[in-house]
Amino acid sequence: MVVFPFYFFGTLYTKNILETTEHEKVQLMVSTLEPTIALNLSFNQHLEVEKILQTMLKEKNIVSVSISSKTLNKKLTKEYNDKMGLHTFKASISDPFKAKEIAKLQIVHSFEYVNRLYERINKILLMIFAFALFIFLIFYIAMKRELDALKVIANAFQAYSKTSKMSPIVVESNTSEIQTIKRTANEMIEHISSNLLQLERFNTELEKQVEEKVEKLTNQEQMMIHQSRQAAMGEMLESIAHQWRQPLNIIGLSCANLEMQHELGINDPLNFKDKMEIISKNINYMSNTIDDFRDFLNPDREAILFEPQKTIEAVYDILAAQLENNKIKLNIRSVNKVTLYGIENEFKQVVFVLINNSKDAIKCMQKNFDNFQGEITITLMQESEKTSISFCDNGGGIDNSIIHSVFDPYFTTKFASSGTGIGLYIAKNIIESRMHGTIKVFNTKNGCCFTIEQNQKDMDETTLSTDT
Repeated sequence: MVVFPFYFFGTLYTKNILETTEHEKVQLMVSTLEPTIALNLSFNQHLEVEKILQTMLKEKNIVSVSISSKTLNKKLTKEYNDKMGLHTFKASISDPFKAKEIAKLQIVHSFEYVNRLYERINKILLMIFAFALFIFLIFYIAMKRELDALKVIANAFQAYSKTSKMSPIVVESNTSEIQTIKRTANEMIEHISSNLLQLERFNTELEKQVEEKVEKLTNQEQMMIHQSRQAAMGEMLESIAHQWRQPLNIIGLSCANLEMQHELGINDPLNFKDKMEIISKNINYMSNTIDDFRDFLNPDREAILFEPQKTIEAVYDILAAQLENNKIKLNIRSVNKVTLYGIENEFKQVVFVLINNSKDAIKCMQKNFDNFQGEITITLMQESEKTSISFCDNGGGIDNSIIHSVFDPYFTTKFASSGTGIGLYIAKNIIESRMHGTIKVFNTKNGCCFTIEQNQKDMDETTLSTDT
């Protein structure tokens, strides 16, 4: 492969180089003798001109020389082979005194010498090429056995698979390097086979452990959800008690008033009608309260686009009596129309957890400061396809040393009798796993803020449009 290009291009360009050299040689001879010929012609020294032509004809490659002028027309020729390549060279002879043409010189020369030299060079190049090919064949025959051994080793490595067992490599070679490669490769194959067996056993054991771990985590999560629901039920029952306390008092007072009028024999139809309207109104209020709790506990699993402000207001209706009883004011601020994508009742549970946490923090502040006015501010904002909802309170905030742990399961800043420590964990799980959003917490000057963000552009657009 290395010698062949030299042989090919050498034979291709050698002849051209030789012919060019021959042309330059004739041209140099003419340019050398031209002044002498021109001077002799100017003085009509024709014999001298003929001698010069005869001298030129003695050159072995020149077969014909002729000159043509007003006073002399002479052509000298020698025998030559018609089959040889011939080239005609023409030149003008100028008067050395008047600088005008006085004759024309024509030289015909052959390439016989060039062709012979070209053939000799080709033979030399061919011999070099044949010698190099011979050396290569000897080397290839000597190395074929070693190359076959390397090929067997390469094929064995090429057939390597992480899941199939490899057979030992068997090759015949006298080269110490190849024997070393074979020995090292077989040691690697033995180690790989052993490791594959260990890996297979390890994977089987790992799969078993993973299944057990997943089952354990599933059971733990179900237990936490159950505990969270029980805690929520306790909060709801307390809210129902607050919601119903005033209506029950009003109904009781109205019934006592009617009973007293009946015992006194007072028959006032207008008063009776007013009391019945009051009783009916409060009964309807209590019935609506039950409907609100029933909607809150409805196991709705359909993901839709909904307006979180309405959801927050529905949760507020449930907790309004408790917040009012604890002197806590709740403000809902919406910068523009806001939408969220997810399961609305799951988001209700998140809102319920965050408001209750703020309420508990404010109640702790009220124990330490008389006439402390609690305040919870919920701000909703929509920027393009990004929704942001913040829950901020003035409950004093969370200690910076533990704020990073508030979303951990069973972590609580309350007493064991007051909290389970899974409310915020469930809230984080709903926001991040179910609604594909984020929830963060940070302290402010007077309390802390929980911020929920959701980028609806990252949601599955097909599912979003279908559910909508």
